[in-house]
Amino acid sequence: MKISTLIKKLGFLNTFAILSFVSIIVISIASGAIFFSFLQKNLLQREITISSEFIRSISLINNPQAYFEGTATEQSKQEMEEFYNYIANIPAVFRVVIYNRQYQVIWSNHKKIIGKTFPDNNELTRTYQGKNLATQVAVNDSIKKEHHFLPQNMEQFIEGYLPVWNSDRTRIIGAVELYKSPQALFNAIKKGRFLVISVSLLGGMILFSTLYWIVKIAHRMIEYQRIHINRANRRAVELNEHHLRRIGSELHDGPAQSIGFALLKFDAVTELLHSSNIISSTPHKMDAVNKIESALKDALQEIRDLSAGLIIPDLNDLCATKALEKVIQRHEKRTSTTVKYDVSLLPQSLNISTKICLYRFIQEGLNNAFYHGKGINQFVSLKQKGNNLIISVSDDGPGMVDMKHVNNNQTDHLGLRGLRERVESLGGIFKIKNKHNPSGVQLIAVLPIS
Repeated sequence: MKISTLIKKLGFLNTFAILSFVSIIVISIASGAIFFSFLQKNLLQREITISSEFIRSISLINNPQAYFEGTATEQSKQEMEEFYNYIANIPAVFRVVIYNRQYQVIWSNHKKIIGKTFPDNNELTRTYQGKNLATQVAVNDSIKKEHHFLPQNMEQFIEGYLPVWNSDRTRIIGAVELYKSPQALFNAIKKGRFLVISVSLLGGMILFSTLYWIVKIAHRMIEYQRIHINRANRRAVELNEHHLRRIGSELHDGPAQSIGFALLKFDAVTELLHSSNIISSTPHKMDAVNKIESALKDALQEIRDLSAGLIIPDLNDLCATKALEKVIQRHEKRTSTTVKYDVSLLPQSLNISTKICLYRFIQEGLNNAFYHGKGINQFVSLKQKGNNLIISVSDDGPGMVDMKHVNNNQTDHLGLRGLRERVESLGGIFKIKNKHNPSGVQLIAVLPIS
């Protein structure tokens, strides 16, 4: 699911709370686990390194090269085995295994594995490359052959591999494998795991609470401003409509009446000129008089049409369906064209600014369909989807060439620019697209109902 869809479904604050909570918890657990793994690895490595240094120092004194190559005297062999037996008796060490370079056990305090070979031991191979290795092993999860010889009731232990060098440290002659069960270290690791993850989660929850508090305050401020901006925009729409109504009335009662009165007087003057034979003797003067009269009549009609377009019916008592039918009836009467429409079930009550925007959008959309789309297959659709009112006005005319500039609001078409500004001022979405089958233009407005 897209973030934008989730925000529309749950709201910004709830979406932020869910996503941030999940993200912070996951990051906290992951970072805690990584940090604990680093500490655990270093603690185990340190445990084996101490044993490695001790074994190396004693082994060099006894010159173990002959022992690992099988050429040591009986006395030297006995001294080396006494040394390794001493290591096996160190607290927390329960097994010592000595390997030669052929992966063969040449000594162990567990006699059953002496003489056995474990060539598939990857850790032993890496030890022969000069590396100290330490691993915490759970007995139930282990599949290594040498672990089949472990003592009873053993649950976990540290398995360490230590390389043994010759006297001048130029060649590895064997390896020592230690099995240790330091319960104090295991208990410390267990407590450390709980402590590290708990601290990480606590820090994550503090971070989440702080961020949520900040975002909640910011969200309230944004919502407060948005509500007041929407109220201001709705009030602006109503005031704008009031001014348009007043301008339409003044045009009708002012210039239109004056031109109408002028036409009446002009007819009286024309009759007087005809009766006195002033015009009949000069035909070109009669033609000029007719042009003046025609221009006055055209100006009067244009002012009346403009005034009718500026004045819309009182929408306070009309529902959305009645408002749509009213504007369609006016358009059909004025243009002598037919408009088809489809209206789904709509809310009975809408605020006046939404109804004004609805009326103006359909009015301008049908005007555009008539003048630019030749009035071909004019169609209006009005439906509710969720908390939005979706209005569509389309035609099957020739379409629009400058669609890119129209969608970027860079067109000189004042009607379309006005529609976009009117819809967006109420928090809606305005779209224009060319139809391809058949051709034509479709205007779409998505208006929030609330």
